[in-house]
Amino acid sequence: MPMSSPQILIIDDEAALRQVLCAAVEQGGYSVLTAADAKEASARLTKGDIDIALCDVCMPGMSGIELMQKTRASGVDTTFIMMTAFASVDTAIQAIKAGAQDYMIKPVCTEEILHRIAQAAAVRGLRDENRVLRKAVLGNRDDRFHFSAPSMQALDRLVGKVAPTESTVLITGESGTGKGVIARSIHEQSFRAEGPFIPVNCGAIPENLIESEFFGHLKGAFTSADRSRKGLFLQADKGTLFLDEIGELPLPMQTKLLHAIEDKEIRAVGSEQARRVDVRIIAATNRNFSAMVKEGKFREDLYFRVSVFQVHVPPLRERQQDIPALLRFLLKRSRMSGHSDRPLGIDPAAEEMLLRYAWPGNVREMENVINRACILADGVTITVADLPPEVTDMNTVATHALRRNIPTMPGGTGGTGAQAQFEPQGLREQLRRIEANIVLRAIDECGGDRRVAALRLGIGLSSLYRKLEEFERDGMMGPSAMANEPTRAGRMST
Repeated sequence: MPMSSPQILIIDDEAALRQVLCAAVEQGGYSVLTAADAKEASARLTKGDIDIALCDVCMPGMSGIELMQKTRASGVDTTFIMMTAFASVDTAIQAIKAGAQDYMIKPVCTEEILHRIAQAAAVRGLRDENRVLRKAVLGNRDDRFHFSAPSMQALDRLVGKVAPTESTVLITGESGTGKGVIARSIHEQSFRAEGPFIPVNCGAIPENLIESEFFGHLKGAFTSADRSRKGLFLQADKGTLFLDEIGELPLPMQTKLLHAIEDKEIRAVGSEQARRVDVRIIAATNRNFSAMVKEGKFREDLYFRVSVFQVHVPPLRERQQDIPALLRFLLKRSRMSGHSDRPLGIDPAAEEMLLRYAWPGNVREMENVINRACILADGVTITVADLPPEVTDMNTVATHALRRNIPTMPGGTGGTGAQAQFEPQGLREQLRRIEANIVLRAIDECGGDRRVAALRLGIGLSSLYRKLEEFERDGMMGPSAMANEPTRAGRMST
């Protein structure tokens, strides 16, 4: 008996056979449960505590293979051993292709049942051990980012659940949110982690080369084919193929991709021989698939095939809690990538602007901004002067900050109930107050030194004093803030 006895579920519509199988498995010292059909079995399997299922292929309602596929799609990691009274090679191949661990022909003797269960338990033990070791290693890596935003913590938990399965995954989200990072994380936490992870941008391949790129070609298959080439599917064999921006694929290629995923076979351009491939598919898109399906721009059957399990990556503006830690994470990674030859910090005024910026390009834009700032920084900190104009522009920063502070009303329109927020005069006043807050905070953090504050804000000293006078005139700061300051003429002469 295995060192850690697995929980066994016997699924068969024949009551007498269930009793015989149950008695045989109990002889091996295993804990056994039974189910009379796929519906009863599905309800039991969703609890997630069944290690191995002995499942009949032919059952009324839902077949054993359909039950297995449904179970795997839900993220439940149960090992299936299929049973049938019909000795069909085609049925055996179909069961194994669908993900069964093993296959038995009825009637089955007790010794054979226990032997197959022991083999399946040994395989599960090795996989579980590998998973624990990988989590221990990956969990201590310095280049992993730990999320603070609840939405991203929930996403991280979903990734942890789907990664050990063989389910196809569709990752949705705006451009630059990190869909590729999520895809790689799924691969690294899966049982295919030792295999290749092959990413491909579907929108970057010329239409006339897509089939060759995916499935490969033989020498002489077309004019420029001066040698045979292995396609992406074969490169990803025993690993993961990440189809980024899958919505960009033309319809003819969508049909061929669907067949490759369903049949687990590909045929190189110019070849008449099909080759088996063992590839997990993870896809990503920033487009609305439902609308594309309705418009006839994306095949509905392919959509259902690649979206068995969906995860959505929220934009950066919706997870502000992650921004401070993300800035420091990207600073560290930027140095490791060679953008800086020394550790760098972020000046408080510069960080204020980075926190208030809306990041329309999401994490990708933030990484570009940090890399640029690391290159430009002269001292040990990144200052406002090292940031690009779109981040430091006062009106842009203030507008983004104001937008994030306007809640959404039940009707779907932005507002707080105060009509002044929608009037031009009220909006301008709020923008000015946010600008004044940024400027005064920068001065305060520079110990009252206007010259240093102006440098950090990326504006001239005379512009800073002009803004201070405007803030005082408009009642946004007290006269004391300008006390003991030299006159305009005196300032201009210094």
